[in-house]
Amino acid sequence: MQMIDFISKNIYLKEPGTIDNIKSHPKFALINPEGIILYADLSNDGKVISIGGKEIVCNQHQNYLAKLVENFYPEKTELLEKIKQGNVYAPIYEFLKDGNIVFNNITTYEGPTFFLNGVHGQLLIPINPTDIQKESLKSLDQYVNYFREIEVKEYQDFEKNIKETYFENGSEAIKNYLARQQEYGQSRH
Repeated sequence: MQMIDFISKNIYLKEPGTIDNIKSHPKFALINPEGIILYADLSNDGKVISIGGKEIVCNQHQNYLAKLVENFYPEKTELLEKIKQGNVYAPIYEFLKDGNIVFNNITTYEGPTFFLNGVHGQLLIPINPTDIQKESLKSLDQYVNYFREIEVKEYQDFEKNIKETYFENGSEAIKNYLARQQEYGQSRH
């Protein structure tokens, strides 16, 4: 599956990180319905990037999301406005409604919290992910399997905010999600 660094717009070629190599930890990833992974890692924290022609230091989720929208979803101007206002949840929700899988690193890396709690993430799955998205999700697994915990939210109805939520070890989160999907698919027949 193709993985693109959405900050630089280049093919992402880094090896998966480890618990000790935090610069390659994913900050944010999106898998679109065509299976393309748009990915950015923590090595972008502290870099000066341009958003809307303005130079800023990239270090917050809103910076990452703004660059993702600017580089790959420029028609979604309303999302850029919400991000500028500090709202990172509206774009994530919009990406899910559009059928994208979203991975969000929610780790606090500062102070003793990181050493006590480890690396944490959220994996948000839209209502009907495509088969190619599920294949791409398998290749994302190597980039998140060292996370201590991943909160997996499988949405069934966006309007009513109905979802199944699982808290799983990073090495099992994606495998368990795919196993649930296979079991669910077999129970339909």
